[in-house]
Amino acid sequence: MLQRHLTIIRNRWPRVAHTLEKAPPCGFQETCDTKVATLVIDGLHLGSAYNPRAEAEIQADLIPPECPTAWIYGLGNGELPTTLLQQHKMLHTLHVIIMNPAVALASLSFFNHDYWLRDPRIQLSIAADQQAQTPLVAIPPCLELASEESARLRDLVALELESPFLRQQHSTLNPEVRDRIASNKKFVEIDGDVQSLFKTRPQGRVIIAGAGPSLGLNIEQLRTERKSATLIAVNSSLKPLMLAGITPDIVVTIDDNPKILSCFQGFDLKPLKSIPLVYFPRVPQTVLRVWPGPRLAAYTEHSSYTDIAQQLPRGKLFSSGSVLHSAVDLAVQMGAAEIILFGADLAFPGGQKYTPGAGWQELEISRRRQWVLDGQGQKVETIPCFRGYLRDLEDYIARQTEVLFYNCSLQGAHIRGTQLWQKEPG
Repeated sequence: MLQRHLTIIRNRWPRVAHTLEKAPPCGFQETCDTKVATLVIDGLHLGSAYNPRAEAEIQADLIPPECPTAWIYGLGNGELPTTLLQQHKMLHTLHVIIMNPAVALASLSFFNHDYWLRDPRIQLSIAADQQAQTPLVAIPPCLELASEESARLRDLVALELESPFLRQQHSTLNPEVRDRIASNKKFVEIDGDVQSLFKTRPQGRVIIAGAGPSLGLNIEQLRTERKSATLIAVNSSLKPLMLAGITPDIVVTIDDNPKILSCFQGFDLKPLKSIPLVYFPRVPQTVLRVWPGPRLAAYTEHSSYTDIAQQLPRGKLFSSGSVLHSAVDLAVQMGAAEIILFGADLAFPGGQKYTPGAGWQELEISRRRQWVLDGQGQKVETIPCFRGYLRDLEDYIARQTEVLFYNCSLQGAHIRGTQLWQKEPG
């Protein structure tokens, strides 16, 4: 069966066949004790072992029936492209993207893919460095088993699938968000505007301090570099900076988790009495009340801020879920020509979650661990939300053509668009 499939692919897509034939063997386990035999690779079923067709039909419903073009990411057991071709009569082109040649080869060896491989509407290709195309569906185990070369595309596809849920979480339809913003309106009314910081560092150098494990390893370098730069700290890096005797120029906080208060405890806040706190009105009141210095309100583009922005206009900062996004955007809007990232790991180098002493250190995080590539091209453990933050940050950086971005560490996730920061002489 594999040779029959490869013959079809070789005739239609010779480059794809060449890549598949070079792929290393992939260890898999056949399951025969279920209703339908399937393959298990690294503990993941490539398809349903009970009703593959029903599973494919659920996935196929994600593609509007009138679409002339659609994309599938991953082969799985082949049921999904077959179902789409049979049910969506308006389809002119169906792109099937192989996320891992070795996994695809195992699937082609075990499942019958003849029907969809022969269909003239199919375009088969290997995942490359590209954006996720829509409308799309993805086969979850194929995303999880993606190769290193397709890691970025894997994350972009996952983000696209998660976007409807994320938009709902940040919309005016979320009563918790709406109530939190309403309860903090009294603070916004009396506090300053983040716009007062915009254009205050034209052509300047700004350091962003995240709380990743590499922050502690590079703290002395940060101490030296901050003498000639403005230092912006995200909430979770504030405590380790202060305990090291380093006072930031600005602190940014956006999270609505009540436990974020721990980022502002365990050290003396008095040295911060002249330091502005940039915040989104979703943050807990306990944080706003404890801050000893000036507070500057900011919004983001989420619809949850539409009403308050009409009543109390304030500057806006980019955020796609991470305070790191907002800190970086603040630096850009301040006019920075160079931005240096410290502790922006978005991963767990050495198995560490955060730098020692970070406010979030004791919080539990998802056990669903995954990986990205670090600055040296090696796999480093992370979690799904960090992967999403990474890709959104990379897309943001790509749009800032007038700013140079640097990363001080190779240990965390590789951030496309950044260069390694080399310590300046003297």
